[in-house]
Amino acid sequence: MKDAFLKSEFLQRLQRFQLLLTQNEIDGAMIVQKTDLYYLVGSDQNGLLWVPADGQPLFLVRKSYERALQDAMAGRLVAFTTLSQAAEEIVGQERRNPSRIGLEMDVLPVNLYFSYSKLFPGAEMVDISRLIRSVRMVKSDREIALVRKAAEIADELFRKVPEFLKESETETDLALRAEAFYRSQGHPGISPMRAFNEHNVYGHIMAGASAALPSASPGPTGGPGAGPFLSHGAGRGKIKPQEPVLFDYTSSVQGYISDQCRIYSLGDLPQKFHKAHRLMIDVQQAIAMEGKPGARAGDLYALALDMVKKAGLFSGFMGYPQPVPFVGHGIGLELDEWPLIRKNSDHVLEKGMTIALEPKFVMPGEGVVGVENVFVVTDDGMEKLSQFPDDIVIVS
Repeated sequence: MKDAFLKSEFLQRLQRFQLLLTQNEIDGAMIVQKTDLYYLVGSDQNGLLWVPADGQPLFLVRKSYERALQDAMAGRLVAFTTLSQAAEEIVGQERRNPSRIGLEMDVLPVNLYFSYSKLFPGAEMVDISRLIRSVRMVKSDREIALVRKAAEIADELFRKVPEFLKESETETDLALRAEAFYRSQGHPGISPMRAFNEHNVYGHIMAGASAALPSASPGPTGGPGAGPFLSHGAGRGKIKPQEPVLFDYTSSVQGYISDQCRIYSLGDLPQKFHKAHRLMIDVQQAIAMEGKPGARAGDLYALALDMVKKAGLFSGFMGYPQPVPFVGHGIGLELDEWPLIRKNSDHVLEKGMTIALEPKFVMPGEGVVGVENVFVVTDDGMEKLSQFPDDIVIVS
């Protein structure tokens, strides 16, 4: 027996999405990306979800139909083997050929786009990626509770890191211990990203100058990584005394992610690291105070930029030599959700959004300091979900 309350939540998500389809005069949307599938029907099985602007969704499942029956919270389920069969099912349900069809064009492979175009000749294919991402921006109480639980697990790990650090000789040794703990708590081992060609497992654990190495990572930090095939994150470098150890990892509960960062050190650090780190905490707090419903994300980014310029620490803020133009991002089932607290962002904050704020400062050849926490937007500003202190942790 499926949970009636949970089923109701999935139906509400579908209804919000269907309203946007109606407002944009789209007959229906074909959803294939696994995270969007899970968000709308509660199953990640290999298939295609037809969401009409009005009426019951149709979940066409290639594999596994039996597992979809067990997991899916909404929609009429039909097994299929070919795309032409799927198209026939859609036309049969709608009793007509859809004339305007929505696709997740930010993630859909081009060959699938051409296949769908052939299946529905004459139909206009339009991009609905902004619609589905906007629906997912505002979280339900249940979603916020899951992100909060993930943050609580991160707090547990932060408390264990000093002992892990004493036992670890290299960055990879430290990552091994952290990941074993997270896996014991139910972390699936991946933190999905929507962006094309981005692969993320847990995050970044790096020490000293290693953390300041530039890479293709979409965030402000890089690192050596395992090699040129995955050139960011922990490497084989040794962890030395009196250098900042960046611990930027994601926790996960039932697919919902919390992203957080703390700085550790074996022995105290030079004062310049403390000064920069304190500024990053102040930037985080300033954004959290101003981050109320109605605030423009672009204005919050400008606030952060103004603070670091006035402090004389602009060069190195959010990366070096190529800083990223953001200081925060939405988070939920994916690591890079909306809204984006970035340069010129037109996203407007709403109550119930979950956002990771991550002001960081890179000192080339020396290391990285900064902090990251997940917040939920409330009427009074942003509430921080993690309780572990933001200060640098000195391990004696």
